[in-house]
Amino acid sequence: MRPLENSTKQPGRRGRPKKQQIAHEPVQEEPAQPVKPEKAAQAHNALSDEHLAYTLEEEDVSQFSNFLRHVLKHDHMEIARIASELHVAENTIYRWMNGRSEPRPANLKKLLEVLPEHVINLTYVINHTFPGVLESLSTGLREVQKDIYRRVMELVTTIMDDDTRQWQITQTIFEYALQHFDSERCGLAITYAKLMPAREDGIHSLVETTMRGNDPWPYALENHTYLGSTTLAGTAAILDRFQTWDNFSESERFQVEIDEFERSACAFPVTRGGRIAGVLIISSTEPGFFNNPIASQAVIEYAKLLSLAFPEKDFYPFSLLKLRPMPGLKWQRAEISQSYVKHIMTYARKMGISRQEAEAYVRRDMEAEFEEIGQIQLQQRLSIEGNIKQK
Repeated sequence: MRPLENSTKQPGRRGRPKKQQIAHEPVQEEPAQPVKPEKAAQAHNALSDEHLAYTLEEEDVSQFSNFLRHVLKHDHMEIARIASELHVAENTIYRWMNGRSEPRPANLKKLLEVLPEHVINLTYVINHTFPGVLESLSTGLREVQKDIYRRVMELVTTIMDDDTRQWQITQTIFEYALQHFDSERCGLAITYAKLMPAREDGIHSLVETTMRGNDPWPYALENHTYLGSTTLAGTAAILDRFQTWDNFSESERFQVEIDEFERSACAFPVTRGGRIAGVLIISSTEPGFFNNPIASQAVIEYAKLLSLAFPEKDFYPFSLLKLRPMPGLKWQRAEISQSYVKHIMTYARKMGISRQEAEAYVRRDMEAEFEEIGQIQLQQRLSIEGNIKQK
């Protein structure tokens, strides 16, 4: 039984409301407003909804509502964050938790982005509670199939040499994912950036090591740039969470540097046992590509599979991450194209070492040089933006 709108009493009986009494979200989905004295009754209703969210028995609400209650518990700050990102009232979240209203399909999709760490389990409960809703929102992209898991596990268990196993697994996953995400060859790139070796005070950047792409990207990158704190990959590493971007306006994106052809992108850290080796980055020419929850979940699954490619020594504690700003990607690629190979050959000849050993030294020296330039470029950028705001 549902209380009257102006009632000041708690619900007189426990249990799930009758089906015809469940409110549909459009009625509830209003942005939160400051509570005014003349709206005291509405404030009380919000308290009632909060109380119901934690007093109803599990069997009285749906699997979706139970999952939200389990994940959110009594964390009011987290509930406020989710409400803000979904542009709904906090009261709406509580109504989802106690089954008094159901989210719109668009908000179910958005909820997967707001709670990326729970995307797999949340997708399952959404499909169980609201069958077909996510599928109706899909652009036709299918879930990751079992055959890639079988292939990767076969490589893990049959290849003994670390370098060979790493190369084989990486190539297999990248080729499979490229076909999966971009079967119609609209334009997509898949990149893995590994952490640079730690310096005295920590790890300052990531460096691109492997890439596969469809036009307008090349099939493979020759000039591997450094990714620092002002990139999507750097942000994903620092926060240890899924990051997406699909807005070309510089004033509305969190990271500074983007690839020349990107119109949307995502990044997810490659981790094992609470340690990080690098970041998997997917870039698309299509805006909003990663708003599709199936695409987001697939990226996470590929990143977890990719962790099997690397030896234990490649994984570092998150506490070592001290990422710095790096120069723009276009500037880096031009600079590396002109001087990288020349520096390696010179270093190998002077030191009497192999090309591979010389490359490690050059990479480290170039990182330090680019770090200084990146800091200067960032300060110049902030200064220009500050002057524009003052005007």
